[in-house]
Amino acid sequence: MDAEKQKDEIIALESIYNTEEFSYQEENGTYQCTFTIFINLPPNYYTTYKDLRCVDEPEQTIKISHLPPLMLRIVLPESYPSKLPPKFTLYSSWLHLSLLTKLCKKLDKLWIENKGQEILFTWVAFLQDETLDFLHIQESLNISYIYTCYKETLEKVQNIQKNKIIDNNDKVHTEDVKNKVKVGTNNKYVSKKKLIQKSYDKRAILDCPVGRNPIQMLIDYNEKRNQIEFKKNFSTCKICFEDKLGEHCTQFLPCSHVFCKDCITNYLEVRIKDGNVQNIYCPEEKCTSEATPAQIKDLVSSELFAKYDSILLSATLATMMDIIYCPRRNCQYPVSLEPNEQMAKCPICQYAFCVFCKMVYHGIEPCKLYSAGTHQLVSEYQEASDDKKLQMEQRYGKKQLQTLVENTMSESWIQTNSQKCPTCKAAIEKLDGCNKMKCWRCNTPFCWLCNTVLNYDRPYEHFEDGNSKCYNMLYYGMPIEDDEEDEDDDIDFLLEFPDYLHYESEYFESDDESCSEL
Repeated sequence: MDAEKQKDEIIALESIYNTEEFSYQEENGTYQCTFTIFINLPPNYYTTYKDLRCVDEPEQTIKISHLPPLMLRIVLPESYPSKLPPKFTLYSSWLHLSLLTKLCKKLDKLWIENKGQEILFTWVAFLQDETLDFLHIQESLNISYIYTCYKETLEKVQNIQKNKIIDNNDKVHTEDVKNKVKVGTNNKYVSKKKLIQKSYDKRAILDCPVGRNPIQMLIDYNEKRNQIEFKKNFSTCKICFEDKLGEHCTQFLPCSHVFCKDCITNYLEVRIKDGNVQNIYCPEEKCTSEATPAQIKDLVSSELFAKYDSILLSATLATMMDIIYCPRRNCQYPVSLEPNEQMAKCPICQYAFCVFCKMVYHGIEPCKLYSAGTHQLVSEYQEASDDKKLQMEQRYGKKQLQTLVENTMSESWIQTNSQKCPTCKAAIEKLDGCNKMKCWRCNTPFCWLCNTVLNYDRPYEHFEDGNSKCYNMLYYGMPIEDDEEDEDDDIDFLLEFPDYLHYESEYFESDDESCSEL
């Protein structure tokens, strides 16, 4: 009769719980069951901890949404459920042994209240739904005791390693004392294991790995469980607005914005192909959460991730002031710079080069200047701060830079204030006079306004021809005299005697006084 009830109960439990939550095995007609009990936490649940030996130390707080599950291992006796209760062991990595003992006694009480009936589902339901209320930890969990034990163990191990004793007798004595504590007025040594067994229920097991930080264990499990739960549920992509299963989505942290993998993959591919791999932010407007390398590796092809990794490395090295790339095209290895050194040597190809011009190291000689960038160099030097000027003078030489500045300024002034002869290209400056010019080198007459070569015999026809773009502009641009009456008389005279221009061209020469050699 009991065997049939046990079999029916196992079948019912299989239909209620999934394989992660319930498993069993049967050996010689005896059922051995294992329950993994996930406790549902309320919103804003948190864990507090501190080293209890440091009284003045404030408590630290960590917000969590999942705690590691309780483990309930059960063996069903032959006379269960008619006479005997199940034999069980309760495991936890975060509950103090005193609290686990309370839970064990509560399971015993539930059996007494339901003696003769199948009890496994009742036990599991209680542990899953009522553990927090029963232990009065509904809002938060304090694991200071477990954390303090971890710190003490860690310090003892460090001290033993530091003060390791060679003598075997001393080793035995050290290990013996380490596993015992003094009790009573006689300071008698008693085994810690025996003391714990007397104080707590033997069925309560604190399953916390020795030497592992319990706080980090909770954080790691919380993150892992969040990912598992995320993949199980449906989420709405904030780009295409389709509902997709979590395993087909990705989530940015800490903002928790969710997008489908297809949309984010396209987004990442565009960024990487454009070489824009730094600060790949969440696509949500004004969000500052960044995609992690692990996310990117999971979403894009291996070739594209290799490109992302290479570009990101180059961009990162470029921001480091003590890193420079080997200038050889077939090498390009990043080379570390020594402070205040003007030479660098590639450890791969052994090329020694100047850190400024990237050419073969030239010792105390200044870097060579090339005409293509002289104007930019002069502009940079003139606008530089004192420290920057000093650096440039160390690289190019102060005398060379000053000569370059003077030459550039002269060339700039000549380009602004002179024109080239249309025949021999000699530079000509116009000091005063009309716009009919004559080259000081080859005597070519030309127009200052349009640089047209004029007729040697009648150079003023250019200004008299109505089809010329310089018509009536012989004196264009000349400064206006202060005496307005004289100016009016000149205009009236020219209007009344227009043939004066012919007369001037035939009898006057105005070439030499209007040109000057540069």
